Amino acid sequence: MDFFSSGFSALRGQKGHQQTGSETVDRLCERIEHGTLLEDRRASVLTLKACAREHKKDIGARGVAVLTKVLRQDSMDIDISKAVLETLTILCQVDADRDESREFALEMSNAVLQDANNVVILLDMLEENDFYIRFHVVTLLSMLVLNNTPRLQECILTSPMGMSRLMALLDDRREIIRNEGLLLLISLTESNADLQKIVAFENAFERLLAIIDEEGAVSGGIIVQDCLQLVQNLLRYNVSNQNYFRETSCIQRIPILFESEEADERGKYDPTSTDMWSDQKGNNMIMLLELIRVLVVPDHSNTVPNQKAMYQCGILPLLINLSLTSNAPQRVKASAFYALSELIRLNKVNQDELSKAIIIPAHPPPAPQEDASSALTPPGRSSAQFSRSSFQASRGERGSQSYKSQEPRERCPAIVEVVAIAVGQYPGCTYSVRAAATCLFQSYVLENPDTQMVLATTLNAPPEDNPNTTSNEKPQTPGTLLLGALQGWQDDSGTASTDPYNSWFASVLFSHIVQNNPRAKAIALAITFGDEEYGEDPVSLIHAIAAALMVAVKGQADVRVSLGYLALLCVWCYDSPRSIKDFLSEGVHLQFLIELISPSSKEDPMVQGLAAFLLGICYEFNWEKDALITRATIQPILLSRIGPDHFAACITRVRESGPFKAAAPTMVVLPSEESDGKLPNLFFDYSFVEFMKRTSERTQKSITLSPDNTPPQHGLTQTNNAELEMRVQSLENMLSTQSAQMAELQSELELARRTLEKQAKEREEYERILARAREEHAFALAQMRQEMQEAQARHEALEKEHEDLLICLAEQEEELRLKERMLTLGLGNDDGAQQPRFY
Repeated sequence: MDFFSSGFSALRGQKGHQQTGSETVDRLCERIEHGTLLEDRRASVLTLKACAREHKKDIGARGVAVLTKVLRQDSMDIDISKAVLETLTILCQVDADRDESREFALEMSNAVLQDANNVVILLDMLEENDFYIRFHVVTLLSMLVLNNTPRLQECILTSPMGMSRLMALLDDRREIIRNEGLLLLISLTESNADLQKIVAFENAFERLLAIIDEEGAVSGGIIVQDCLQLVQNLLRYNVSNQNYFRETSCIQRIPILFESEEADERGKYDPTSTDMWSDQKGNNMIMLLELIRVLVVPDHSNTVPNQKAMYQCGILPLLINLSLTSNAPQRVKASAFYALSELIRLNKVNQDELSKAIIIPAHPPPAPQEDASSALTPPGRSSAQFSRSSFQASRGERGSQSYKSQEPRERCPAIVEVVAIAVGQYPGCTYSVRAAATCLFQSYVLENPDTQMVLATTLNAPPEDNPNTTSNEKPQTPGTLLLGALQGWQDDSGTASTDPYNSWFASVLFSHIVQNNPRAKAIALAITFGDEEYGEDPVSLIHAIAAALMVAVKGQADVRVSLGYLALLCVWCYDSPRSIKDFLSEGVHLQFLIELISPSSKEDPMVQGLAAFLLGICYEFNWEKDALITRATIQPILLSRIGPDHFAACITRVRESGPFKAAAPTMVVLPSEESDGKLPNLFFDYSFVEFMKRTSERTQKSITLSPDNTPPQHGLTQTNNAELEMRVQSLENMLSTQSAQMAELQSELELARRTLEKQAKEREEYERILARAREEHAFALAQMRQEMQEAQARHEALEKEHEDLLICLAEQEEELRLKERMLTLGLGNDDGAQQPRFY
């Protein structure tokens, strides 16, 4: 009754008339600020909380300072603390239905955060085990971090035990508090390296991994996703935390998180498994794969030791199985390809492990419906179309690749399946998966000339009648898959739907095989098609690709087809006089390039630019003496029919085009780009973009040089120059590896030094505590001895008094006995005794 009467008296005005909201808030704030009785302040705070939603602005004008003050004074009272926290949360909360609510919430949050002591008090209140106190503190801090993250981070850093108390929320057995605390830590650690280090050294990794294990690893709920997100926040771009993560053997715990019902006891995925992947399980697995990518970011000092640790604990085969043999959703497989790509990048040991991997591929996803690919209708063929019979030896039957789910797949090298996915052997694969597989292939051959040579040798088709296998499928190699897809932009039927990315991805993969590798270029140049026994003229591979380019341009194919072929020819012919000699041995090729570049051409500017770049390369490196078309033949045509200005303008336009600038280091296709049957915005490979940026200016200048100039003579041929570049790249790679190892050793030394300093400080503190304890013990011992002596003296005095009392008692007893005897004999002379009478 006191509460209701107090609240009612606070709301009514003089003589009982109703007050306005502002007057009510002022009166309540005055009672809270100046009230002497705890019950009055409690009643006023509860009444103010009841008015908070209807009178936000009135309370915000004065109440924030009053509420924070009473929170400092009466934080031990649970009812007052809970009401204050709820009121502040309401003030800092943004109302979605009010436009001005955002600014007001920011203003209130800044008012609370203006004094860092307010945050310190909130953190201290987390020591209270009451559910509602802890929950409302975390809720209020979550509101503050959304409204003003940097300021809240600064305030938390001023509290010595602030992060420790926040981390203690992860140990709360009440899931709602633990989950809210987890979300709060995610927001706090997104952009503050200091907080990331503090959280990491609060045993965060062990706590989070333990929670993930309890929740069921990747098969768990959204809490697993949140835990993995927090781990990523702590590790991303944070060298010390990555060192700590690796040195505490947390990387070795990652394979355990892959465990699921569809993996056998050896960690292998059963491709015939029908285990369903829920959306949440897919999200958890993607977050786990992103965690792996955070640890192996390219060109990072910790990448090499992290790659080594992951290889040793068996993460590499897990990624291979997840991406190629499991029935995971395609978005999960795309993430697995990206993680595997960065795990093997510039790491010879991991690259070789992928080379050795033999798998049973998973069944490909079903092909899309016809109406889903209606946007890919093939153009009509022109009369100038080149016969592609030269590819028949390597093409294979595309229709036979539609596997039925009940048919078992044959074992094959993992890299063969990667190439098959990238070049479109399985129409059901999304472009995001194909782009990810392409990234994996690029990392597989990056600065690995031996692997480039091996892949170049697979361009020759294997024998179809292999007696060592019982498979009914036609044997495939990476090279034959690439050759089959290079002309796959349009089916031979001329009526089926087409995919320009079949040839585009194949061109990208082929260019990485021959890039900066003269021997691989020579092997590819020796590949010919056509059986002379049947009267067919042999056609070299470079001529077949040039013919496919001419068909694509004249047949008005998608511009991506032409761009892919031109980029491949540019990479192949660069710094390769023999390749240029073979390419220009057909005069129609030079005439075709001139027509593409001429001012009257109506072709796409990007196609014109790459054609100009290719023609410039053919002039710059055309040093073969017995070439059919020499530099002296090309330069007059260039200068008269095209002109240096137009030539330079063509190259400049492609370099300034949007698709050229949009090329990213990691080839990514967003789901929105391939929805409703649309084609993604992939036109250029990033490595080709960097290659063109690096060499195009030199190529532009070269066309004005005299054709009689001799090749650069520095004691090395062009081939040797390329080998020297590869050697320099190898040495640079070795230097970067050694630098990474040195950085790792320095970090370990720094960690050891910090540990030694910490131990020395702990020892000094222990010695001080021990000395203080000894002093206190000696003082206490002396005091106890003194008290014991005093007690002993008191005891002796008491014993003496006791003896005296005993003696006195004995005397009194003797006297009493004597009196009793005398009374018995009648000899007593007491006053009350009867005297004997004499007669």
